[in-house]
Amino acid sequence: MRCATGGAPSSRNHRASLIQKAIAEDIMIHYRRLSVFGLALLSLVEAYAAIARPEMAMKQGLPAESPTIVPRDGITSAENTRAPRDRWVPPDVDTIPPPAAPSISCSLPDVISRTGTQIQDLVHNLDRFSATEIIEHENVDRSGNLLRPDIHKFNYVFSLKEGSDGYLNAEELRSRDINPNQSPDDVVTANMPSGVLVFHPSYVTNFRMSCEGLGNWRDQSAWQIRFEERPDCACNMSVIIIGGKTYNVRFRGIAWILADSYQLVHMEMDLAEAIPKIRLRLYHQVFEYRFVSFPKSDAGFWLPLSVGLYMDFRGHRFYRRHTYVDFKLFSINVQQQMRRLR
Repeated sequence: MRCATGGAPSSRNHRASLIQKAIAEDIMIHYRRLSVFGLALLSLVEAYAAIARPEMAMKQGLPAESPTIVPRDGITSAENTRAPRDRWVPPDVDTIPPPAAPSISCSLPDVISRTGTQIQDLVHNLDRFSATEIIEHENVDRSGNLLRPDIHKFNYVFSLKEGSDGYLNAEELRSRDINPNQSPDDVVTANMPSGVLVFHPSYVTNFRMSCEGLGNWRDQSAWQIRFEERPDCACNMSVIIIGGKTYNVRFRGIAWILADSYQLVHMEMDLAEAIPKIRLRLYHQVFEYRFVSFPKSDAGFWLPLSVGLYMDFRGHRFYRRHTYVDFKLFSINVQQQMRRLR
């Protein structure tokens, strides 16, 4: 295996250590897929996660060719999920104002189509990289103060492999086990980069979307797109597994997509509805993407930079951030590496 960054190749035995062996026996939060035999909720963190096929995730009678396009007020807002003690959490996505130039015409079908093409490129590019993953976990005290962070670092490989039918299989490998009994707050989070699939052509049909107009993201013109998972979707993009029981999580969110390149650069999500059975009151996510250049290979790609989670459930309140750094570009794709490891 040859790295474009010039790093020394790892031995096969060392690469084999990237296989994640931990079994999630307590709580595991991960994105899921639907297998041809039905819903596959796998307990092995390194196993193939499940992401729903559009035609199986929709009830009969609903269109599958495109997302539901609705006006801004056509996407319902959840009840206010912020309380005074939630000052450690970013604002609810429904409080984010429309852009300053809403009068500029926005063709939502065109934005979705062009963004979908870029997301397909991202999925392809993820198959060619390894990275260093840094997981920072901070519990929150009763006053809403973040406590001292618990930090873990891993060698990390994440792959989204598109099959012949157009649907995706996700797999992530880490350099050492994440045992739920040793994981911060006994919570394992997995496959976090999969959030980008909101705009993938195979899955965008699971959402209702509206374009709020041309705004700005860090001094760059960006389309501001609001979305919400359909309440009639049989399989949500995210689930929480507690003690072997599975709870579907439905999100609403907002995304910033660069107007000149249609690259997704920032996305935030909140719960569309709480889950009283597990006292899930708050679940906010923040996704960041950036352009990563590789001078020695004359290449550059848009890749995930970080995923942040803010959660309040079952009496647990914490902030967790997955950050990805030190990307390495391989001359063979990740799927080939994974097959060799097996």
